[in-house]
Amino acid sequence: MFDCEAYGSEGTEMGVLCFQSPVSGKRVCGSREECEQVMTSQRQRVFRRIQELSAAGGPEWEFLEQAFTSPEQLLGSDRDDDD
Repeated sequence: MFDCEAYGSEGTEMGVLCFQSPVSGKRVCGSREECEQVMTSQRQRVFRRIQELSAAGGPEWEFLEQAFTSPEQLLGSDRDDDD
């Protein structure tokens, strides 16, 4: 079994197994590799959206664009790998 890349071991301890699952205790990703691919895609999507909204002039989005300069900074990417 593996921890969700977004939630880490803390999520597993709380029963939150998968970022993709709408239901706690359920896993959608079938492997760590699939989880990594899903989360990479989600990070890129969120990062692009922050940039779009910042370009539209929203000050809160401009702040987020300055705070997150890379998709890898989003959605639990910086967790220590305990495995």
